[in-house]
Amino acid sequence: MASAKPPPPSKPPASIHPTAVIAEKAVLSGTNRVTIGENVVLHPYARVRAENGVVAIGDNCIIYERATVGCETTSATGAKGGSDVSIGAGCVIESNAVVEGQIGECSELGVAACVGKGAKVGRYCKIAAMERVEAGEELEDFTVVFADGRRRVSRTMRDHESVREAKHKGQMMAVELMRKMIPNSAVKWTM
Repeated sequence: MASAKPPPPSKPPASIHPTAVIAEKAVLSGTNRVTIGENVVLHPYARVRAENGVVAIGDNCIIYERATVGCETTSATGAKGGSDVSIGAGCVIESNAVVEGQIGECSELGVAACVGKGAKVGRYCKIAAMERVEAGEELEDFTVVFADGRRRVSRTMRDHESVREAKHKGQMMAVELMRKMIPNSAVKWTM
């Protein structure tokens, strides 16, 4: 006698901008609302988890392979309970990174980095590969986290509008390239 397959994860109620690109193998799950902004790119195997709170992804973000945005019952940092997750416009979430808190606009989360439940990361921050922002922690704008949790402020990013404009322009070019490379399957989440 064959055992029954478990049911697929529930589709969350979703508001997906028509210009967003969601790869066929990306996963959206949970029962809370997911909002995906203009020109967002979700790579194959990226996961958006709305089981324990609302998830909002701002315009022009790129979420790479195997990255997870949203919280399970027990988070990657061990914190329990529900939590809303938001990512500001122009952010990059690299492969295997986990976002369980809030990230300000134009920030970057490196490969396998983690932002814990309830953490707040400011604008134009950079969390290097495999670094962590602990649950409930807050980072000021322009903070860089690197080398086993060391912190510094990127004065170049903070003090030079032209550098921030160049970063924004580069992000827009990356989004446009990804939109051409990744087949869009967003329709399966909006039906």
